[in-house]
Amino acid sequence: MNRDRALVAAQFALLAVILAGGRRGRGRPRSVRAAGSVLDAGGLGLLVWSGRTLGRNLTPLPTPVAGSTLVQRGPYRFVRHPIYTALLVLAGGWSVARGGWTSAAGTLLLAGLLRHKAGIEDAALAARHPEHAAYRARTGAFLPRIGRR
Repeated sequence: MNRDRALVAAQFALLAVILAGGRRGRGRPRSVRAAGSVLDAGGLGLLVWSGRTLGRNLTPLPTPVAGSTLVQRGPYRFVRHPIYTALLVLAGGWSVARGGWTSAAGTLLLAGLLRHKAGIEDAALAARHPEHAAYRARTGAFLPRIGRR
């Protein structure tokens, strides 16, 4: 469990680095800032939709909550980890609209961390839910049809 908490702490630390690395979009064309804002809006929408769909199954840890069910509806029809996708879209949008190199580097590090965390989560879900293997075979990790294994 300490590993799980360390992953979550690292995730939030990277999100803080991404936000702190913002330069308020100085010197960026309005169209670039607008594109970043569109990404942020999409990421926020996906984040809320995913969280609401998980309901009582929602946890920041990669280990499922006791008595959890394998959610395969809503955004989970398309990807296994839509909250991670949403965080990456938000971080990418921030980096495009306001960020500098620090935000961009933080986003890349966050992508690697979430990929690692997703692997741990998939293994834990597979151990708890026998139907996870079939779900994983047909559903991408972060993007539809990409990352099935």
